[in-house]
Amino acid sequence: MTGTPRKTAARTAAAAPASPPRTRPAAARRRGTVSVHPVGGSAAVAWMEQQWPALHRHDPAATPFGSPQWLLGWAAQLPASASLLLLIAVDRSGVLGALALQHEDLGDGTTAVRTMPYCEYVTPVGSGAQECHVAEALASRLTGLARDGTVVTLQNVPAGSPLGTALRTKPGWRHTMSRTAVVPLPLNMATLSKSLRRQHARRERALAETGPVAYRRTRTTGGLLDAIPALETLYSLQRETDGRGPAPQAWTEVLRQCGDSAFIAEATLDGALMASQLCLFRGRHCYSVLPAMNPAMRHLAPGHALLRWLTGDLATSGFTCLDLGPTRDTPGQIEYKSQYSPLWGVNLSSFADGSTC
Repeated sequence: MTGTPRKTAARTAAAAPASPPRTRPAAARRRGTVSVHPVGGSAAVAWMEQQWPALHRHDPAATPFGSPQWLLGWAAQLPASASLLLLIAVDRSGVLGALALQHEDLGDGTTAVRTMPYCEYVTPVGSGAQECHVAEALASRLTGLARDGTVVTLQNVPAGSPLGTALRTKPGWRHTMSRTAVVPLPLNMATLSKSLRRQHARRERALAETGPVAYRRTRTTGGLLDAIPALETLYSLQRETDGRGPAPQAWTEVLRQCGDSAFIAEATLDGALMASQLCLFRGRHCYSVLPAMNPAMRHLAPGHALLRWLTGDLATSGFTCLDLGPTRDTPGQIEYKSQYSPLWGVNLSSFADGSTC
């Protein structure tokens, strides 16, 4: 795809599938030729507003990172040089699935396509989105964009997903891998090693001896929005302490639309915020998105305290797993998440452009 997002939107809007997606089971569809339509800019926003909710609703594998509320919220936060881009896969039965990305004019005659902000698992959405021939068509289209000179960077594509598998078969792509961690619920502390159980018990005693501790989780959109400023402040303090720069500031506008699929859990010590954690959820699968710990209370392991309470709360509420998401390949991150006996997975970060394809 070449040209500005505005020109791309005008050129492709007429070709965009406008009818509601068919939802017949995959086994009932006769496999036909899949074509992929790129739709950008305002046309992409309109298509997502009108068609995406049904795609997401009829895809049991879709995550909250693929919900229209999350994607439209972040699309509104993109810089002026970038816009929403949809790759819509169709065959004669209708829309099979679509992949949401961002398209940016780099200002030097080149363009870039990359994943949307804060999407920890990037997959196409739709009733046929997990079919191998649909993933193959999307991977081929992405490869074509790279071959035409667009810089394509996809982060957090599950390596074992149909799209991840298809990308790895395409020549010219460079891939790096990162771990993901999913904690099955309920968390059975008895299955942990004796040393880990002792560590958790020691932390609980230290907290109990320090002062009154409390846990709470937001239950309404109003409560969620009220808890965001404290989370942002804590996150900013943590990043400054870690030397990783300022915190993001767009969460309130994004989460205003996500009140039915998001919450913030908090742990306090004598009324002071120790740890705060933003989570998204769909069905019985919960995703940790933005954890933040008070650096001044690091000696009390506030993140561990919040996770212990959160896993118990989620299990009681019927959730079957807490997804801790992408994991930096550092001893601290690996050790931290390993203390909850997670199931480890792998995400891909994939890159291609005209020099590689």
